[in-house]
Amino acid sequence: MGSRLADKTAIITGAAQGIGAATAALFAAEGARVIVADVNEHLGSAHVESIRAAGGSAEFFRLDVTDFEGWQDCISFTEERFGKLNILVNNAGISYSLTIAETAVEQWDRVIATNQTSVYYGMHLAIEAMKRSGEPCAIANASSIDGLVGESRFFAYCAAKGAVTLMTKAAALYCAEQKLPIRVNSVHPGYVRSPMAEADAAQHGQTVEEYTREFADKHPVGHLGVPQDIAHGYLYLCSDEARFVTGTQLAIDGGYTAQ
Repeated sequence: MGSRLADKTAIITGAAQGIGAATAALFAAEGARVIVADVNEHLGSAHVESIRAAGGSAEFFRLDVTDFEGWQDCISFTEERFGKLNILVNNAGISYSLTIAETAVEQWDRVIATNQTSVYYGMHLAIEAMKRSGEPCAIANASSIDGLVGESRFFAYCAAKGAVTLMTKAAALYCAEQKLPIRVNSVHPGYVRSPMAEADAAQHGQTVEEYTREFADKHPVGHLGVPQDIAHGYLYLCSDEARFVTGTQLAIDGGYTAQ
């Protein structure tokens, strides 16, 4: 067990699987008390048990990130259970592999609600809770390479992730201007072998192996990422090692956006 997040309490959304699960496990291993927040109670509860079995501290909270009252309940639960909130990782997200012509209103609304509006909900409420802690705090938001560059096949996803990039900057500036010890940054993963990638592959009638071969070459390093690659970026931004880092974008993308 490490100590980079000792005595800190973190909420991680979308933490039942993929990048969120890797982040929750890593944060707990580094000493954080972790709230595994997800709509999938079965996978989330199982992940909490695995974290505890490894010696970490974790609780599950069923959270639909598009529900403002659910967010209020999650933060209240966190403060009641652990006494404070120091870290929020807005990781939950969905995507549809659809162009603007193919995107229906219902799909647009769902992507924006899950990937963008939820980040507003989380930051809005977490900042108030973090004020109550009186300690240095950090928020890390999941944007994407598609929050930095465009891809025609992910129209709504690009819109949401582009918004998250600038929402992060605006929130970081607000906290700094108000002299709040709260840092806000965004993480921009490239293509990662995760449940979201599996869903994207399925939308195109591909196996995960076919999908991996297609997109590996788009990354100069020649391969896709794995969830742990992104989790380590979250760890850095949420640790005191990044105390001089706010309002910035951390691309973890195998060189994708350097081209």
